Amino acid sequence: MIVAHGASVTLDDSTLLLSYSPLLTALSSNGNQEEIISLDAITGVTLHNPTALTCGFLTLEGADTSITFAPNQQSEMAELAAEIKRVLAGEAPSLDGESTTKTPIPGLDFVGFDVETANDDWGSICQIGLVRYKDGIEEEAVSWLCTPPEPLNFFNPINISIHGITPAKVEDQPSFDELLPKMVEFVGDLSLVAHNAQFDFTALSRACAAAGIPAPSMIYGCSLTLARNEKLQVENHKLPTVASYLGFELQHHHDATEDARACAEITTALARRHDFEGSFIDFIHSRGFTLGSIDNEKVFPVLRDRSGANVAVQRRRFGLQASKEAAVAAVVPAAPVAEEPKAAAPKKSRGKAPWDKVATPEVIPDPNPDADPNSLLYGHNITLTGDFEPYEKGALWQRIADQGAQIGKNVTKKTTILVAGQWATITSKQKRAEELKEKGQDIQIWDEEQLFSALGLDEQPPF
Repeated sequence: MIVAHGASVTLDDSTLLLSYSPLLTALSSNGNQEEIISLDAITGVTLHNPTALTCGFLTLEGADTSITFAPNQQSEMAELAAEIKRVLAGEAPSLDGESTTKTPIPGLDFVGFDVETANDDWGSICQIGLVRYKDGIEEEAVSWLCTPPEPLNFFNPINISIHGITPAKVEDQPSFDELLPKMVEFVGDLSLVAHNAQFDFTALSRACAAAGIPAPSMIYGCSLTLARNEKLQVENHKLPTVASYLGFELQHHHDATEDARACAEITTALARRHDFEGSFIDFIHSRGFTLGSIDNEKVFPVLRDRSGANVAVQRRRFGLQASKEAAVAAVVPAAPVAEEPKAAAPKKSRGKAPWDKVATPEVIPDPNPDADPNSLLYGHNITLTGDFEPYEKGALWQRIADQGAQIGKNVTKKTTILVAGQWATITSKQKRAEELKEKGQDIQIWDEEQLFSALGLDEQPPF
């Protein structure tokens, strides 16, 4: 199989099969998910190579069909062209469906999850994608377009340009609240995983609140957190970059189901790197993290647990066996209390409160008067809340000010951007920002990834 742009291609000795992504299928005029082309109809191939910025096309001469390849997919296009020529010459095909078969991981059952939104309010969900995995192997995938809950059901042109979903595409689709029970049924009692999961599950929570329905109770992990923890040699930790590094080429980024599949493939690839066998919960704990959760009260994020105390609490909650805990301890060492003086251990465990490390610095840097007016943050009034590990707030403040932005310690009527880093609950600053937003203030609520991208921190390790 070869992955093109929005489609996968497989060959046998008589046909070429094009399998389109769920979003591309929904956006097409005929709604066909697959196209079968007889090799007898193909007389040759013509290549229009992609560049670093533009897509390319492989035209199947005689079949009146072109296959699109994304920027920088020259090698995939050349491989497919060579394979078609090989088959037309009478040789046996090699791009069969078995070429991507992976070794099962007994017990690794979970669901990949992703949403797309209609505007900059996270609750404006217009597409839900779910991919269920059994023993680390994909079992079933679903994709649903939906109308966002009111009053969040307006489409921003920027969002449309990202995912291609327009008001016309969701006009006859079910509403978000009608689809939620289907999502809950598909997931069942499994855990979920998303890339930058705090966004997806906060979006789910906000959509439920807007629709006036209770949020489902679910637990989840984060493939972004897992990937960062591995210290991969990647230029950034965006979904396509990490997936490609680990051997999975994302067919159509910002299609919810394709993105859900990619974050699931990242998770299984990392599990294989560690020769892991066991449940999804075990795997998250084995990498030193607690699971996040969502219920009708709040969204609790995935957090690092260096001491192992919170992992132990979750394991008791989920009824995991002690023998499993021993396996976790082998991967995540317990706090080194044995080497420390006995009198020092209690004092250390009662050290700084968890919010001390994200305390607001005393000195606010002034905006750079010579900053580029075209920079993304120029002229904004920006406040940070939550944790931005491994960066200290003071260092981020300086980078923000260097771009010509004003730093605010608190959310006020002057605030134009609040950046919400990971934290156990929604902070008071975020609540205040949401209140002002509802009252009509032009204030954006970003996550840490958006800030890192604006500052160029996602272009170098570890981001």
